[in-house]
Amino acid sequence: MHSFLLLLPDFALIALGVLLRRHLGLGDGFWPGVERLVYFVLFPALLFHALARASIDFSVMGPLFAVGLLTMAGGLLLGFAGRPLLQGAGPMGFASRVQCAYRFNTYIGIAVAGKFAGAAGVATMGALCGAMVPFANMAAVTMLAHHGQGRLLRELARNPLIVATLAGIAFNLSGARLPEPVLPFLQRLADAAVALGLLAVGAALRM
Repeated sequence: MHSFLLLLPDFALIALGVLLRRHLGLGDGFWPGVERLVYFVLFPALLFHALARASIDFSVMGPLFAVGLLTMAGGLLLGFAGRPLLQGAGPMGFASRVQCAYRFNTYIGIAVAGKFAGAAGVATMGALCGAMVPFANMAAVTMLAHHGQGRLLRELARNPLIVATLAGIAFNLSGARLPEPVLPFLQRLADAAVALGLLAVGAALRM
């Protein structure tokens, strides 16, 4: 019951996103802009802010990364095992649907981690997502586009979540400290990231 009450505000934001899209005039034309704002600005700020200040111990995070990547690899293999059930979808349809077996929702994961473990949880989940996003993108881009390794590397290099994760870790390891005026600025962006990210998740739901 305690865990349910702790997560209730996050799921309430998802439900609110559904209501805003369907009943309050914020239709399909509004949400792509929100998603771009969250993806390219707010969530990278959250990840950098968390990782730049976290206590990073790679000997502790190593097993966590291994479990996360093995879980995704297992989901991908199980998705391929279910291919006979989607024979009518065609190659592109199957490539799109199989992503449901291994892709994860970064917004929900970081929101839940923050609820249970605070800033340390956000930093740890951010680092984990930074390790797993390249795997998810490689699998998705390879299956959907078949554009070759050069295109894949460009897409990974331009992924704002990966860039923010690497920048946050590099800043942390450099021993530098964020200037005092920068901290509340990044904190406000981080707060907006979780709220708007979860609203966008709700708005994207389709029955």
